[in-house]
Amino acid sequence: MRKTLKVVMSAIAIASLAASPVFAQSHTPQISILNDGRTYQFTAGQGIYRVYYNYTGNNWTHADVAPIRINTDKAIAILPMQYTSNGLQAGASVNGRSIGRLWNIITVQEMQQRLEAMGFFVLTPSIEMYGETLQGFQGLEHFIAGVHKGNANVQTLVLTADAHIANAANPFPGAQMLVTGLHPRDFVWENRIQSRLISFYQHYGLRNIGPRVRGGQSNKEGSSLAWHPLIERAAEYNPRVAILEVAQAREIVQFAGSIQAGRQWASPLFDAVALAMAEQACADGASLAICPGESQY
Repeated sequence: MRKTLKVVMSAIAIASLAASPVFAQSHTPQISILNDGRTYQFTAGQGIYRVYYNYTGNNWTHADVAPIRINTDKAIAILPMQYTSNGLQAGASVNGRSIGRLWNIITVQEMQQRLEAMGFFVLTPSIEMYGETLQGFQGLEHFIAGVHKGNANVQTLVLTADAHIANAANPFPGAQMLVTGLHPRDFVWENRIQSRLISFYQHYGLRNIGPRVRGGQSNKEGSSLAWHPLIERAAEYNPRVAILEVAQAREIVQFAGSIQAGRQWASPLFDAVALAMAEQACADGASLAICPGESQY
């Protein structure tokens, strides 16, 4: 029987959280790279974001990575920051200005506040930690896969702003949820998130096409027609990883006035996604304060 969240709790409480920069964890559990008896060629990252992995360019959707174990009974969320400041991966543009990195920072801040308030342990790996290079993306993506490999009850979401020009790789720009195309999908998880988003998109009259498999039209790593390496590498170990395009970047500016003001405009969406992730964690047996039978805020 499906468990239901005590929604009363935090839709109000979490909406009132301050919008100050947040990336440091208030409490860091023991995090270790497990010795699986294998040798890894590459090491990337520092501290809790360190990863060991192999990479040859062959079978590139597979993450040959050492498991990363997080010693916590909390649900685990990963909120990656994948956009660069050097133009390598700038994201969508509005009026000639790239906004991908700014929107990525805003969404990570907002989601981290909400998830930590509900009892998640949140990781915020960024491309800057591994270097704003193609090799840096290998480190970032293998770290995420390593955490998925080493733990149960992990959810990874990147909240982005989409471009507005349709192409073969993205035929319907705008709100959508990019999911794995190579591994078994978790339709229950996808539906939990999507069901929470209905009222937001109906209110603004925006089309949300929902979950969509991205890629499969090219075997070239890095091509927009190919499988997404961040998604596929992690999904091999746990399919709860997605890129959630909140809306077209220009739609955010249209409704909010600016990308910065999108922080407040999208607040109900951030609430909805956080509640859906908490609902999944509760169903998995996590002890969050909002789970049935737990204490309320």
